[in-house]
Amino acid sequence: MLPSKLPCAAEPPAACHPRPGHAKTEAAPGAELAVRLLRSLDHVGRGMLLVGTGGRVLHANRLASQTLDDSHPLEIGHGRLRARNPDDAQSLCDALQAAMQRDMRQLLNLGQGSNRASVAVLPIDGEGGGAALVSLEQPSRKQDLAVQCYARQHGLTGAETAVLEALLEGLSPSAVARAKYVALSTVRTQISQLRLKTGARSIRQLLDRVAGLPPMLGVVPAPSPDPADTPSRPAEPRTWRRA
Repeated sequence: MLPSKLPCAAEPPAACHPRPGHAKTEAAPGAELAVRLLRSLDHVGRGMLLVGTGGRVLHANRLASQTLDDSHPLEIGHGRLRARNPDDAQSLCDALQAAMQRDMRQLLNLGQGSNRASVAVLPIDGEGGGAALVSLEQPSRKQDLAVQCYARQHGLTGAETAVLEALLEGLSPSAVARAKYVALSTVRTQISQLRLKTGARSIRQLLDRVAGLPPMLGVVPAPSPDPADTPSRPAEPRTWRRA
């Protein structure tokens, strides 16, 4: 069973940051573990939201906050997860209730046209748990640090890496050539180099191999804020002193 209110990753226990001159106190083990688990979600390569009763967002990792933009069929408003399209609202509500009350897992297809997206609604701790996990689609592997690391490990050039990222996006070699303003023969040569350097028997095998890499965020993120919190004030302008 989850506690009625989880500690927010943006507000770690006071013991984590003792004041100067004060003795360091031990944080409650359960609270410290909860904070670390919530922070760890920021390193997961897909958007994930911990949702409580009534659609209240208990926590949203950084990718979820980035993914739920104006084009996504879901949004966070007043600290609650809701569907933009009224036709999807009941489906989302039913899936959340089924996860929390009946331990059911569901895959929802929400939105329309180019804004269509699939989300998984999963139970957290069994029947009557009062919370569910909403998992969003995995974002593009483009600019994924795992792809960059793989490229460096196999000695790929910048141009070859760009071709690999484009192929991961689903572009055909001819589409890659048009996007890069190069000849198709150049792209085919780069694809041959990709296979040669990585030891892949085919480009399909290479793409499957790279798609299976564990996602890595390019920058270690700061803890995600509580979506129910009010927006913070804009940063005040810096003043510079002359040395």
